[in-house]
Amino acid sequence: MSEQQKEQIVVIGDSALRTGFSLAGITHLHPAATPAEGEALLDKLMSDANVGIIIVDESMLESIDWRLRRKIESAAKPVVVAVPGRSGPAERSESISKLVKRALGFDLMKRPGAEKKGGNGNGNEKK
Repeated sequence: MSEQQKEQIVVIGDSALRTGFSLAGITHLHPAATPAEGEALLDKLMSDANVGIIIVDESMLESIDWRLRRKIESAAKPVVVAVPGRSGPAERSESISKLVKRALGFDLMKRPGAEKKGGNGNGNEKK
């Protein structure tokens, strides 16, 4: 990948989801009228080397085939991020920090040496 070519952030979903992300500056927006349409598009984008992050409505992600789900869970790239839809968040949603940890193999939020100090991680031990 050349220095000028950046990995894309792609959004798959309904018009409300796409509009929200277009206002945030995302330009790679794909409509998915049905779960099957979204699943086919997601499967195709998982193989695209130019895609770094795929954002989907979590209700669509819940309805995908188990084989595609396994492919998503085992892939380091692209990272698939589920965002709550109009009905609100699902109970099983995975946090962004857990997704990043799974993709990179380590926790970005964990400070080095925090577990060794025995305190609250900032060097000030509780008494």
